[in-house]
Amino acid sequence: MIAAPVSTGLRPNLAPGLRPVRGFEATGYAWHGERIVWAGEQARTDHPRNFHKPWQPAPQTFDPRRLHRGAACAIAMPHADTAAHPGLLTWLVGQPLPFPLEGARSRFDAVRAALEADDAAAFEAAALRVLGLGPGLTPSGDDFLGGIFFALAHAPRPAWTGRLPALQARVCRACDTATNVISAALLSDLMRGIGYRALHEALEALHSQRPAAIAPAVRALLRVGASSGADLLAGLLLALGIASARDPSVHPSP
Repeated sequence: MIAAPVSTGLRPNLAPGLRPVRGFEATGYAWHGERIVWAGEQARTDHPRNFHKPWQPAPQTFDPRRLHRGAACAIAMPHADTAAHPGLLTWLVGQPLPFPLEGARSRFDAVRAALEADDAAAFEAAALRVLGLGPGLTPSGDDFLGGIFFALAHAPRPAWTGRLPALQARVCRACDTATNVISAALLSDLMRGIGYRALHEALEALHSQRPAAIAPAVRALLRVGASSGADLLAGLLLALGIASARDPSVHPSP
């Protein structure tokens, strides 16, 4: 969840070529042509959509088995920061969800079950029931799904390769009514394996399989938004960790 600023009814100053997003005029987001961009404080975030200071991840290929092992290591680590960063990370480690998400626990459980069964159709059905859940500019459900799709982009599931593009297209169409245009844009980036710098650095840390690298990368990701980092991390670790659990040859490095 990225908390939306309280609206003052005033449109922020925008650079030439930008126009406000209707309904979100008091946020730092704007339209640049047909693209949503971050046009607020330049140093606020490292992301490809930062209009003033765009950040781009370096092209990199990951070994899925190393990512699976790194995720297994991260899940086994104590998450001391969890209480300070409410979100779906609490659900991942077996703690109660903050209100009102606890009432939707069964929906998140259904996403987990579909991933465990490697059932793309069941995953799609469960994902559509999670989309848009939660408060904030980017609802927790969207960030959670974004973490999962980000994982799938960098550690593809062979059985899903042929059907994943159509599945993602249907989820994107559902965004038109289930969530807001800003969250939908960020989710579409994550489906292509692109997101916040902290998320990419967390993935690199998982690939290293070194707890000394994973711990600070997790802390940095948890600082993204009110709970967006925790929700993204929950989706990322869930997707990669389940792949680890399904393969008994994959285990955390010492």
